[in-house]
Amino acid sequence: MSERSRGPVDPPRDVVAMWQRTRELNERLDGVNERLESLEGFNLPDTVADLALTVKKLTEKPKSPKVAVWNWLAMSSQQQAQAWEILLDWTMGTFRVRYPRSFQEMLGYDQWAVSCWHLHPDMVESLTSLMGSWHWAFSDPESTPLRTAEWLGRWLPDAVRQGKFILASCNLHPEPNNPYAGHKHPLENKKTDPPPDLLQHMHLLKTGELPS
Repeated sequence: MSERSRGPVDPPRDVVAMWQRTRELNERLDGVNERLESLEGFNLPDTVADLALTVKKLTEKPKSPKVAVWNWLAMSSQQQAQAWEILLDWTMGTFRVRYPRSFQEMLGYDQWAVSCWHLHPDMVESLTSLMGSWHWAFSDPESTPLRTAEWLGRWLPDAVRQGKFILASCNLHPEPNNPYAGHKHPLENKKTDPPPDLLQHMHLLKTGELPS
C-alpha cells in the first residue's frame, strides 16, 4: 500500500465549497443578530409609531377656533350678563378706538351726547353680529386680507346703516330723571296680540273654514 493511500482522504471540492458558503452565511447572520439587538435598545417600534403620529398631525389641516353665534333670547340671566361684558368690552375697547367715526354714526353719538342704543334689541343684535364678523376677519388664524377688506367695505358700512335706521325715530330730550326721554316709540319692544284679521286668515289656511 502506497503512502498516498494511507493519508486522509480530501473531501470533494463541491462539499468544501458548500461548507465555505455556509460559514460565510453564518457570519452574516451573526452580524444581523448584533444589529437587531442594538436596534431593540432604541425601542424602534414605539419610535416609528410616534414619528408617524407626529407626521400625521403636521399634515392635518389646523382647526381654527369657531366664533359662537349668540342667541340673546336663549340666554339665561347670567349668560346675558357675561355677554354684555364681552360686547361692551369690544364696543368700547375696539370699535370706539379703531373706528371712531363709524362708532359715533352707528350708535347715535354724532347726534346726541348720550345714546339709547342699548335700549334697542335690534341694535344690540346688529352690534353683536358686527363684533362676531370682526373676530371672523381679524382673530381667525385662517383669515385672509380678503376677509378684512370685506369687513371694512361691507359689514361695517352695513352695520352703520342699520344703526342709523334703528335710531332714526328717536328724538332724545334728556331730563334730570330721564336721560333717555323720547328715545323710542311706546309700543316698541312690547309683546302684543296678532291682529284679529291675521288670526282669521291663519285659521282659514289651516282648516279651510272661516272661524265662527
